[in-house]
Amino acid sequence: MCDEEGECKTDFLRLLAAELPYAAGNLTLLGVAQHVDVSAYRQQVFWIEPSATEYDEFTVEGFFSWQASRYAGFDQTVLLQLIEGLALEPHLFKQIQMLSSGTRRKVWIAAAFASGAALTLLDDPLAALDKSSALFVLSRMAALAQDGQRAMVVGDYQAPANVPLAARIDLGG
Repeated sequence: MCDEEGECKTDFLRLLAAELPYAAGNLTLLGVAQHVDVSAYRQQVFWIEPSATEYDEFTVEGFFSWQASRYAGFDQTVLLQLIEGLALEPHLFKQIQMLSSGTRRKVWIAAAFASGAALTLLDDPLAALDKSSALFVLSRMAALAQDGQRAMVVGDYQAPANVPLAARIDLGG
């Protein structure tokens, strides 16, 4: 999903995450209608706004443990691969508030990919990442797209390079 900076992609992602009310229609994920059981719907969706501060007191390791308790399909083996691929090992025992914006984003992305959530929502996933981390994230996105078992909606100003897309939505006027 593409739009220019400052447009409405984040609000659209928040709507899909059941954080904003919708005016018409229904959101249903794996047979769970958001308007019927918002809690069960949210358990199938991974979403963290990049600027989130509610996890600042967690250590990175504690944050991953908490995410593992939230998602039944959370995969510890995948998480270990992501920790290595995103060079997060030196940060595991740091509080999230101590991390740079790029490292925070890598923590959110690692949790997202490991979550096993039916729907993963990512807002500007490559922003503030170093080149090797950005390439690693793109390779993981491509692998998830090829697997076809989970849905991912990526909000950015352009479509991710070399990632097969099911659809592209342009929100800009």
